[in-house]
Amino acid sequence: MEYNSCGILLTENCNAKCKMCCDSRGRVIGKTLSKEELKLILDNIKECETIDVVGITGGEPMLYPELIEYIFNYDYGRNVGFTIKTNGFWGSDKDKAKKFISRYKTKLKNLSFSYDEFHSEFIQLKNILNIIEIADDLEVNTEIVGCFLQNSVSPGDIINQLGNYAYKTNFAYQPTIRTGAAKTSFKNSQFLKIFDLTKHEPKCAGVIGKTILINPRLEIYPCCSQVIENTILLMGNLAENRLIDVMDNIKYNKVLYTIFTQGFTPFLKFLHNNNIEYPLKLTSTCELCEFLFCDDWFLKLLKEKNYFENI
Repeated sequence: MEYNSCGILLTENCNAKCKMCCDSRGRVIGKTLSKEELKLILDNIKECETIDVVGITGGEPMLYPELIEYIFNYDYGRNVGFTIKTNGFWGSDKDKAKKFISRYKTKLKNLSFSYDEFHSEFIQLKNILNIIEIADDLEVNTEIVGCFLQNSVSPGDIINQLGNYAYKTNFAYQPTIRTGAAKTSFKNSQFLKIFDLTKHEPKCAGVIGKTILINPRLEIYPCCSQVIENTILLMGNLAENRLIDVMDNIKYNKVLYTIFTQGFTPFLKFLHNNNIEYPLKLTSTCELCEFLFCDDWFLKLLKEKNYFENI
């Protein structure tokens, strides 16, 4: 599996505190990458020639526009495109927003806005619509991503709020995953369980985008799932490891190779054969990762039962 994208979790800080946040950190003083740490990350990305997209996320990364510009203006020695995941608060100043997008329109592959009933408590939709209008005029792709619960605000409700702007942007919606703040904010019955493992093949969503993740502590994870930092699937740290070596190690990791090539089916059969219960209804297959790798119980079981010749 070759990675063609690297996600940089620029900051843990956010100007919102959404009840469904996978990080549970909103409005808290968290860790933000320094320029020196950021240079180390970008030097490593430059060395990994398969990576041609850098995704910038958080927290709220646009709290630090100078760091985003540093990422954009770094010399990668090749063409690299960029995406930003943001709540769009910065659209309140249309002139500044237009100046930023105009300057980097050839580098921006996509602006992705988080907006739903949770974000609406902190962010005015008008701010996002301002940016969508500017981006549409400058031919920069945008999308709105929303998370939803049972018997609550629906994707159709958000589209109605967008009005004619719905024609100028893409809209992606997903069930709220029971992780982070959502675990304590909502009852289990409120989550949309759209994956039924008695009917659906449990494939890994992480292989679709093939994105490796680096967080503000320089930790490296094998995908950018909402649950990944709540697992033990930490593959390295740039303070000690080169990114290119970590990516190579991931390729030959037997557990990850099984998940990336065969999905979770082999491991679920293993659990079934050993009379171990696992959740049958999920909001996302990512929840299986958090179930299996919340700590080392599953790895110990694989070793105990000699599932692999070595692990």
